[in-house]
Amino acid sequence: MSITFSGRDGELRIYEGSSPPSYVKVKFSQMNFTGPLGKPRPVDPIMVTVGGYAHVPDAAYEQTLYEPLPISWSCHLDDGTNTWKLRDAMCNPDLHTPWTVGGNAWTSTKGQGSIILPDGNYVGTEPFFDVMKQAVDVEVLFTDLRAAGGSAWGVRYSECYFPPQDSSYNESADAVEMQCRGLTYGNITVIGGFTSGNAS
Repeated sequence: MSITFSGRDGELRIYEGSSPPSYVKVKFSQMNFTGPLGKPRPVDPIMVTVGGYAHVPDAAYEQTLYEPLPISWSCHLDDGTNTWKLRDAMCNPDLHTPWTVGGNAWTSTKGQGSIILPDGNYVGTEPFFDVMKQAVDVEVLFTDLRAAGGSAWGVRYSECYFPPQDSSYNESADAVEMQCRGLTYGNITVIGGFTSGNAS
């Protein structure tokens, strides 16, 4: 019998770049996490020839490989994690030096991943041009508590940046919600459990 995962049993963690990493645990509110299946690949540039076709990449062909993809979710503010800690973990929007979350020093994850070029070779990702920008890794994991022994499936999004102008607070009569919108620049991998680390 197959298992159906539910957002009610989902959890998200934001990790920094140390080893072992520190993280902040986030509970969903609207169960509306959205993220890409994998990293982008450019469309093959084809030119029809007399004998068939030829690949004719231009100077911008590999640009797609480096472009970030959007991720988003929302959560309710609380008096624990989803206020001070979560805001600081969203890539240091106040540009503090050092960057701290819950009293712990955090480091950026930018530049820790790789890109697979069209020829199959790997190149490392680069730091941001803006030295004040920080990146984090985001892991989302879904479990089915009805399964014997538990079963889990999730995705890790590496080198994520959350532009402060793209996320927002939204007030309602029942709760204050934070809508988080970011960009993932690094590797996207399937996980069966969270990365071990220290809660901030």
